[in-house]
Amino acid sequence: MNFRRWCGLLLVSACSLTSAGQEKIQTGKSSVVADSCWKLIAVDTKASLRGLHVRSEQNVWASGTGGTIINTIDGGQTWRVTTVPGAEKLDFRDIHAIDDATIVALTSGTPARIYRSIDGGSSWKLAYENEDEQVFLDSLSFWDDQTGIVMGDPIAGNLFLLQTSDGGQSWGKHKQTPTTLPGEGGFAASGTNMITIGKQKVCIALGGDQPESSNRTSRILISENAGSDWVAAAVPMERNPSAGIFSICFANPRDGIAVGGDYQQPNSTRDNYAVTHDGGKTWSTPDPRQPPSGYRSCVAKWVMGREINFVSVGPNGTDLSADLGEHWNRVSNEGFHSIDVSPDGEHGWATGSDGRVAKWMGIAEAKTVD
Repeated sequence: MNFRRWCGLLLVSACSLTSAGQEKIQTGKSSVVADSCWKLIAVDTKASLRGLHVRSEQNVWASGTGGTIINTIDGGQTWRVTTVPGAEKLDFRDIHAIDDATIVALTSGTPARIYRSIDGGSSWKLAYENEDEQVFLDSLSFWDDQTGIVMGDPIAGNLFLLQTSDGGQSWGKHKQTPTTLPGEGGFAASGTNMITIGKQKVCIALGGDQPESSNRTSRILISENAGSDWVAAAVPMERNPSAGIFSICFANPRDGIAVGGDYQQPNSTRDNYAVTHDGGKTWSTPDPRQPPSGYRSCVAKWVMGREINFVSVGPNGTDLSADLGEHWNRVSNEGFHSIDVSPDGEHGWATGSDGRVAKWMGIAEAKTVD
């Protein structure tokens, strides 16, 4: 696969409405009419934005093509748009704010670079560079403010992993790199094909082609000790050069969701989600299926009161699950690359192509119709 071409119940809450109007969405025996749940925000950029980190209600970071990094520190009222010097031709596929001042961002393509800022994005320093054309970085994640990991596509049958123990100031090759199957790799679609959980757990979702094989099942690689040992879990989602798992998210230590599908068939609901209820050891597709309404590049956890919901986005719209990913309802026609929610689970943002930025407003005036 040529990864370098990559760039239940319906809960109700009050929200402001956008101009997307109303849409009818199927929920099995009944249907739901819901107003759009996104408020589009005007930002002065046309970059395709795939990296996204919502640090807090007020502090949001996003990154994308043309060396672009954008940031708000007032909840989206104003935005700073920055082109990182020397990275004008690079694509920032993931970004992470360690604190209000320290931000780490990685690029895809050649050269592979990781930049770091210690002054809230006013200036950027190159922390890592690799000009090997085989190196293609997909995503980064941190367990705490010092310890982090970067995942890249396989080289010679092993995932390319970097690690830091000093808050991203320096990066070195990880000593234990898991073996991959022929053609297997990651999708740098939203920076969420790899996630860190707790103090040491990390999960890496894979897809891609498997030439001359009847086994085209996707996998998630899991380590409980920060990458020292790895186990693989089969996920019932077919993989091919443009299909597999694109994003994973956990509601708690047990219950998680994997989303994806085929990005070349954005309206297809085939093999586009799977769930786990044992921390990722086993994955299944719910029966009967009520999937997200197309290929999905990103999923995040949204908390409303005591209820945990998953929200997933793709190019053709947004879906919500109120039962830990078992069943999905289409809640908006607004499509995006990425979605992220603040640590308290209440403040969500999404980013997409042509500089699209939106604030999650929740579900408004929903009613069940026979």
